[in-house]
Amino acid sequence: MSVYKAPRGTHDIFGELALALEKLDLISRIIFKKHNFKEVKTPIFEDVNLFTRSIGESTDIVEKEMYVFEDRKGRKLALRPEGTASLVRAYIEHNFNQTEPVGKFFYSGEMFRYERPQAGRYRQFSQMGAEYLGNPNPNADAEIILVASEILESLSIKDIKIHLNSLGCSGCRSEFRKKLVKYFSSISDLCQDCQRRLDKNPLRLLDCKIDAGKFQNIPTMQECLCPDCNNHFEQVQTLLNSVGCEYEINHKLVRGLDYYTRTVFEIRSSSVGSQDALCAGGRYDNLVEELGGVQVPSVGFALGCERVLMAAEKNSFFDNLNADDLVFVAIADEELFNHAFTFANKLLSNKDNLCSVLGVKDNIIVEGPFNNKSLKSQLKLADRLGAKKTIIFGKNEFDNGKIIVKDMSTQEQKEISYRS
Repeated sequence: MSVYKAPRGTHDIFGELALALEKLDLISRIIFKKHNFKEVKTPIFEDVNLFTRSIGESTDIVEKEMYVFEDRKGRKLALRPEGTASLVRAYIEHNFNQTEPVGKFFYSGEMFRYERPQAGRYRQFSQMGAEYLGNPNPNADAEIILVASEILESLSIKDIKIHLNSLGCSGCRSEFRKKLVKYFSSISDLCQDCQRRLDKNPLRLLDCKIDAGKFQNIPTMQECLCPDCNNHFEQVQTLLNSVGCEYEINHKLVRGLDYYTRTVFEIRSSSVGSQDALCAGGRYDNLVEELGGVQVPSVGFALGCERVLMAAEKNSFFDNLNADDLVFVAIADEELFNHAFTFANKLLSNKDNLCSVLGVKDNIIVEGPFNNKSLKSQLKLADRLGAKKTIIFGKNEFDNGKIIVKDMSTQEQKEISYRS
């Protein structure tokens, strides 16, 4: 008989990790909504041209990592490798620029990239992000960075560092590109990827992990920024400074997607090792127009949930994931099963103020009753589940209008009045 396993680069989510993802999603949603970001859910697959046009044909994602397939009518589709392009497509298709007074949106869902699996990196992975469309001013850049930082700080991650750079406008990049081509052309032993990128996208050489040690005194984008782009970048820094947000300028930060303009950033944590980028984003003022809409200045970020949770686990976030009280309902006599079942459902709705009577939280978890287990087996199960209290329906006690409440930590028992 065949033994089936999850495909390489995927993983099953259950137990503590499922609880952590749920908590991350809840915390993020609270922060997004506090800043007036509205949720948009997009399909997990799109026309492949949406991604090749937005991300860039010379990027690793398009060249090596996309899952591309044809449907039964021969239409070429791709599983989404990132969230921004899909959200921008929805923005254009549904005329959000006319119907939404402020273009602030967030998304959360599964993404797909065929890349080498490693710690915190999967071929199917969870990602969430935010996009601020329609605001060309530096305050939008600063707000996006601060929202991303707030989410990570809310997960108890203590060692985050914000890396900041500017890629300027098309004019700035044209000048920078010339300088980079001249510089890198003087290096004879570039790796194969760098040789290929030199003509197509020389900015990507700045992100090379293989040849990084060979590069000294590389030209910087700041040398090529026009007055408008330089002023925008300085204002972003001023706004971050005004709220005490710490960051460092990283001239080698370019990001792997072609649509970025001006501000780019990454938020990193040393607690996850060499793959330390937890969150990344930047400004993309031309993407909406390139995908068929009007020109809409935009900025956004995305964070990879699995890698973020790797950092959070090392910073106490996984402590107290099971913070809700679990109450176990047990029976000592099968004749009392229906009464115990009724009680359990009353407890779930906190009818008759039962939670207060039992001394547990309102947002409890209820398990039981079971009519195919002995009382001893039920108590063992309650202990294994980490129940705070066990409610025991005993024949003599119930006939006298009472039930037993057992504190599972102290093993103390008491009787309380109850009528079904």
